[in-house]
Amino acid sequence: MTKQTYRNAGFTLSEVLITLGIIGIVAAMTMPVLVGKYQEKTTVTRVKKFYSMMSQALNFAIAEHGTVDTWEYYDSGDAFSKQSSIEFAEYFKKYLKITKDCGPNPGCLASKEIRYLNGGKWSNYNNSNHYKMILADGTYLWLRNHYIHCTESDGIIPGKENTCGLLWIDVNGKNQPNTFGKDVFAFYIKKDRITPNPDPCVDLNSTGWGCSTYILSNGDMDYLHKN
Repeated sequence: MTKQTYRNAGFTLSEVLITLGIIGIVAAMTMPVLVGKYQEKTTVTRVKKFYSMMSQALNFAIAEHGTVDTWEYYDSGDAFSKQSSIEFAEYFKKYLKITKDCGPNPGCLASKEIRYLNGGKWSNYNNSNHYKMILADGTYLWLRNHYIHCTESDGIIPGKENTCGLLWIDVNGKNQPNTFGKDVFAFYIKKDRITPNPDPCVDLNSTGWGCSTYILSNGDMDYLHKN
């Protein structure tokens, strides 16, 4: 190969810059998708881990105290109160690895309002009577009893009847988006088991309440990509 031929075989500066520009554009288009998929996989893993951990904690509590419908805790005459939340949570606490225990007081949850998956506003749990704690893996957990001895029956959707208590988690703590179906998930405490909220979770028009059921059934968060 002659000296002239060798020189012509290389790339000019403009060609290199154009190539790098194309690579940058492709990376900018694909990276958010890859990051989103990774975050979804991490969330699925944490929801499954929590469900397993909390189910085990309930089994230990039942072995020591009997099924939830036999537990004794303060009866306010209402669905729940600060005192009943405290006494209800005591049955679980010894079986959980807790790094911060706020009880019914503020300080363990995001101070911002939680939203539905469809964008609607729901509530700020930080100032509620729910019993709040931060687990060792960084998960934020809050819970309360539902009705004394699980006597109330929500028969509108199968799976809600005879609920003893409710619990919620935020898998990434105080970080955004603080939204049902994205980082906040709901579960029910029955007399002998933990169940995910059975509300429909099919697309971004859902409330997000029942997305814990979707994740445990399907192992993904594909509902986030459907309108």
